Amino acid sequence: MGDRAERLKRASAAAALGLGLTLSFPFRAGELAFDAGAVVGWVALLPLAWLVGRAGPRAAFGWTLAGAAAGYAGVLFWLYVVVTVHGGAAPVFGVAAVGAVALYFALHAALAAAVAAWPGWSPRLRAVLVLPAAWVVTEHLRSFDLFGGFPWAYLGYAGHADGPLLELAALGGVWGLSFLLACFAGLLASGRWRTAVVLLCAAHLAGFALRFGRPAEPDPAPLRAAVVQANIPQQIKWDRELARRHFQAHLDLTRLVAAGKPLDLVVWPEASVPVLLEAEPEYRRSVAELSAETGAVLVLGGTGLGFSLESERPRVFNSAFVVTPDAGVVDRYDKTQLVPFGEYVPLRGVFGAFSAVASGLAGLHDLTPGESVRRLETRGAVVPRHAPAALICYELIYPDLVRRAARSGAGLLLNLTNDAWYGRSSAPHQFMAIASLRAAENGLPMLRAANTGVSGFIDAGGVVLDQTPIFERRALAGDVPPRRPETLYARYGDWVVWASWGLLLGLGGLGLVGRDRSSRAGDRRGTPPAP
Repeated sequence: MGDRAERLKRASAAAALGLGLTLSFPFRAGELAFDAGAVVGWVALLPLAWLVGRAGPRAAFGWTLAGAAAGYAGVLFWLYVVVTVHGGAAPVFGVAAVGAVALYFALHAALAAAVAAWPGWSPRLRAVLVLPAAWVVTEHLRSFDLFGGFPWAYLGYAGHADGPLLELAALGGVWGLSFLLACFAGLLASGRWRTAVVLLCAAHLAGFALRFGRPAEPDPAPLRAAVVQANIPQQIKWDRELARRHFQAHLDLTRLVAAGKPLDLVVWPEASVPVLLEAEPEYRRSVAELSAETGAVLVLGGTGLGFSLESERPRVFNSAFVVTPDAGVVDRYDKTQLVPFGEYVPLRGVFGAFSAVASGLAGLHDLTPGESVRRLETRGAVVPRHAPAALICYELIYPDLVRRAARSGAGLLLNLTNDAWYGRSSAPHQFMAIASLRAAENGLPMLRAANTGVSGFIDAGGVVLDQTPIFERRALAGDVPPRRPETLYARYGDWVVWASWGLLLGLGGLGLVGRDRSSRAGDRRGTPPAP
């Protein structure tokens, strides 16, 4: 009876963990939409913290794997839409994609649980320090370990709607928020309610202090900008017969939004130019004339071409083009972090069985990654303090990549994306939450132009000032919020990750020394050491 009751408790903890993970991030299914992360994020890992305090590493790994896989499947169900609706695959492949990625995420969570459940840790520190550190380390592993990683649904993103907590991203990035939320859950699980309340209050007070004690830099001449959301359905986006109509929709929206106050900058979404701009003089002339007519610098998503002596086939890039009123197209930035199975197929020989599905997403040929992230060249059309850096779609989810773009001399972050792939699911809203964290981490404002939404303006503290509904044709205009002084995260990067590694290694070493001393003492007494 006792074993059955214990298994039931552990199963309940796994189920609660799964539910907590799902509800920590923006959720949408059809017209049902909510975002409970500002509350749920604080207790999402409470079941896990309880579990690692009473189960061994193997049991903690297994129960966490089951619960986290179910929870992440709830977060990632939008992958089904990507694979079946736009990849043209059978439903079984959509289910398999959701299951495989959810399992991949869950394996990292389970690894953190197994590490935290190791019996060598101090019981007082296990849930409060060891679990948060292990969670941060395994989240970080997910940013690079398989096909370039998939850094989505980090626990810290739950703080995007908690204004004071969001401010703390300027110190330790999303990793700092993940550590803090996990630590709070660990305090609750270990019965230290008062300390947990103190931590909660201290975190919010620190956030308020950062908000009001670190004011934005004065901007005597704010940049007037607009983002364009043409709402082109993915099913017809690449229809050659409709290419001119889709392009014209962006031209018309730009002229409409520029008819009010003069604009300095206009941002179009990823792949908004549906032809090879460098090979189409008519399209180049159209955007140059638009820039001259409106007096605004245009940043447009399109397809770039490159050639090399090693290959007869031209290289194809996912690119952002810069068009100025005086000189036309003056710069092209090529996306550096490509989407596996979306823009290229890793190990094509191994994954040949999935080539038909992959071709529906990535096209017949792989795209080529760009060389490095950097600020855009505007040839003086935008003053240096507003110099933009473009992140194309998927690049935005990589904290260090965005940090490197910010440190290239940028004063403004641009995110050009096409979220039509996701349908009316959670993904566009989860993506916007990630955008908030990137702005807060680097102390830079962000303009986000998404084909079908969510587009918007985000201030340097990560607060969304204005945004569009999804699947509506819109254009937003406004003054670009001022930047803030360089943040601790922008300067030192993922220091919370390395501190977490140090914490695990240090406490682990102390635990091994303690067990060794206990073993030797037991040998002298003729009694076995404690398990």
